[in-house]
Amino acid sequence: MKNIGIDIVEIERVRSAMDKHAKFLNKIFSEREIEYIRSKAKPHESAAGGFAAKEAFVKFLGTGFHGVSPRDIEILHSSLGKPYIVFKGVSVPVSVSISHSDVSAVAVVAGGENKNAAVSDLPFPLPVRRSDFHKGNCGRIFIVAGSKGMTGAACLASRGALRSGAGLLTLGVPSSEQPIAAAKLTEAMTLPLKCTDGVISQAAYRDILKFAQKSDAVVFGCGIGRSADISEILRRLVCDYEGVLVIDADGINALSENIDILKEKKCRVILTPHIGEMSRLSGADGKEILSDTQSAAAAFASKYGVTVALKCHRTVVAGPDGETYVNSTGNCGMATGGTGDVLAGVIGSLAAQGMLPYEAAADGVFLHGLAGDIAAAEKGVFGMLAGDLAEALPYAIKIFERVENV
Repeated sequence: MKNIGIDIVEIERVRSAMDKHAKFLNKIFSEREIEYIRSKAKPHESAAGGFAAKEAFVKFLGTGFHGVSPRDIEILHSSLGKPYIVFKGVSVPVSVSISHSDVSAVAVVAGGENKNAAVSDLPFPLPVRRSDFHKGNCGRIFIVAGSKGMTGAACLASRGALRSGAGLLTLGVPSSEQPIAAAKLTEAMTLPLKCTDGVISQAAYRDILKFAQKSDAVVFGCGIGRSADISEILRRLVCDYEGVLVIDADGINALSENIDILKEKKCRVILTPHIGEMSRLSGADGKEILSDTQSAAAAFASKYGVTVALKCHRTVVAGPDGETYVNSTGNCGMATGGTGDVLAGVIGSLAAQGMLPYEAAADGVFLHGLAGDIAAAEKGVFGMLAGDLAEALPYAIKIFERVENV
């Protein structure tokens, strides 16, 4: 994203400053802000959130506090509690999100290339969440993933899906690994699948198809391992399932062994390859793909009638009708194991909530990258993990979420 500011503030530091320095609030906040802060049950949390938003705004501007006083920036709230910014007496048309964890307040300020215009960079509007929705209205997703030693990939995909709004999630894993997955995932249901040596076997296909047919979207392949059985399960699923199928990681490797099955597909397919996997899928050299990722993704998507999210420095999403999107969020801290699994879960979740495959993929990579930016602002690019990215997803999504009261 070209114009975004992110900041994290430790709540305890603000609490300590408020307790020790009587004039702390007056140095940072206007009278209107102080009145709001003191009206809250936890004023130190509100102060931390407001201060983080001020820091995020000057980062958005690209100026820092050079020539700008914190009191020049007011973080005010509408009658519905939505924050907005007034800068030197003028309301600024940007998106503002402030959230809290137990220890930190995080603020994100976002806007379009023209800082004088309120332009959202999210490729497509997120699905509306109505106030009377229940979990069944918010997307049912089935993830088939994991193998012996690779349950982490399955769990990360699940966390990505849950943190991006999926109402109900079932994770199908080898029966030998199911106790591990169940212990790691409190909010997901787990389905033990027949397996051989920790890898899902063909004998599990009836259960896989049964659960797939009850789901709005299926994610297949994260840490699933490589075997003849996996390849056959994927072949049958592509030909039998009629929903949205996200194929990732070893699922892509299995697909590359028999790419022509895409010509027989009944489902709408989204592929999430990195450069090496794209090379195996297309037969093109990795350097050739890197030289023009947009053309490589678009050509493959058009040829096989699928959506492709080609993961690279600037991830490219290509649809079957020739549309392409180049993502601008994200950072080098995301170069760590498991971030791709989180992305597969996010895309599957958005598809399960009713977004079209191309839209789900484009929004998925944008929000995934934005969550990475938020995680990096807190952890730094050296120390952040895929799990940190998954936990940052709600903060990224909150900027763009839409709730309709009925």
